[in-house]
Amino acid sequence: MLETMLKILKSIKNSLLILILLTPSAYAKVGKPSPKYDGAYTYTDFCSGDSQGAYDGSQFIIKDGMITNDRGGAGRWEINLKKSKVDEKGNIYILGKRKGLKSIIKGNLNNKEKKFWVYKQRKKVTMGGKRKTVYYGEKAFGTLQGKRYWKGGGSAKCTFNFKRVGDVPETKSFADERKVTEITILSKNTNDDISLINNEGKSQKIRVELRNLESLSNGLIVVVPSSTPNMDDEIYYERQVSKYGYATAIVFGAEPRFQKKFTGSYTSSMILYDAIATIDEVSKQYGKPKEVFLIGSSTGSLAIFKAGWQDLRDNYPSMNLITKGFMINAACPDVSEVKYTNDIKMYAVNGQQDESTPSWVCKNLKASSKNPNLHLLTYAGGHHFESEMYPPSKFDAESMHALPTCSLNYKSNLHQIIKKRDGSNEWNGEKQGYKKDQKKWFGKNCIGKGTLQGYAEYGAKQFWADVKSIIVDKKDAKSLKGYTE
Repeated sequence: MLETMLKILKSIKNSLLILILLTPSAYAKVGKPSPKYDGAYTYTDFCSGDSQGAYDGSQFIIKDGMITNDRGGAGRWEINLKKSKVDEKGNIYILGKRKGLKSIIKGNLNNKEKKFWVYKQRKKVTMGGKRKTVYYGEKAFGTLQGKRYWKGGGSAKCTFNFKRVGDVPETKSFADERKVTEITILSKNTNDDISLINNEGKSQKIRVELRNLESLSNGLIVVVPSSTPNMDDEIYYERQVSKYGYATAIVFGAEPRFQKKFTGSYTSSMILYDAIATIDEVSKQYGKPKEVFLIGSSTGSLAIFKAGWQDLRDNYPSMNLITKGFMINAACPDVSEVKYTNDIKMYAVNGQQDESTPSWVCKNLKASSKNPNLHLLTYAGGHHFESEMYPPSKFDAESMHALPTCSLNYKSNLHQIIKKRDGSNEWNGEKQGYKKDQKKWFGKNCIGKGTLQGYAEYGAKQFWADVKSIIVDKKDAKSLKGYTE
């Protein structure tokens, strides 16, 4: 009897062992980290009900078998650096948060079969008197699997595809022993320019770093974010201009707002309001600067362009301190009918081979506006040619852009019209609004991919030399190396 019971228990134990070995959780058990799979990886990310996926332009970096995320592009992944790793057999486990939601990725990098899948559509239905989410329609397939856990409880099944695109990128760091003063400004989430001119929006606290305050009487250089929370470029910009005898401010406006690139969660109107609030708070606490320069890239450059709109300067007196703007990787509108001040010099800066924020768009703006204080500067290189924080220039097939496909156009009353360049469609903000429907339309009609991107030493050196010539030597635009008619 006892012998029979022991055999039964042994059989149950073996069955349980087999069951455990076959369960997905077993794949999360990764051995000792191995450098065998070191490199930079782009990825696709679909969870149940995601029609477009959660690609955000960042890369996973595997170094010595440990995994990080470079927070580039949209950069929404925060990785648990102790638990995220890959072993010699290619078993991978990533634990972290994306947009604040706990997320897990697991599987094997050697797996080429897209055997995991999720439905890309979802809807709410009533079943048995209860509201439930049903997933249906087209499937998204992946070689890796995962989960995303919702704040209200429950989770969604996810699929991932990793693609190795290069070696582990070199990281640059710059020692900085200067005194940093951190302040908090009270800004607003001004969704669009009409909200901005009307001073409408939910209050938002923003972190700002100040340096060289002893030089504030000479002026203040405000560095604004681009379109993501990754501030490596902005910190680099500040270092380039900090030696010219001005106080500096780096505005970390994307941190509390950003969700995903090109979704409208963080807009140029918000960026400009942050700059205004920064000038106001610095003036209040430390005294009014003699003048203010703005520097920013991409979406930040569009905010800087609007700093010359006379209607806004009439509503916000501190904007009249702004005398120069550097629109790096300039995201120019094609047309702006808004009255422009004569009291600001604006420099639209582009790489000659940039297909993301092309220089020809700024030429369209120059031709349509006939603004004598808008100066076009172009340099050898592509997108982000100016920043050493990027690796050397190469074509990035996954880099998202919008201006080659759609044009931005501003009417004299500040309302925006987005037009497809092929003439097939447009979104009139005055008639159709600036809420979620506009963001969805923009994402569906305007987003493309692919551009030359990265640091171009020759063009970068010319550009930063021109910046010095403008700020320190007060040279005329026509004498600059990058001046373009």
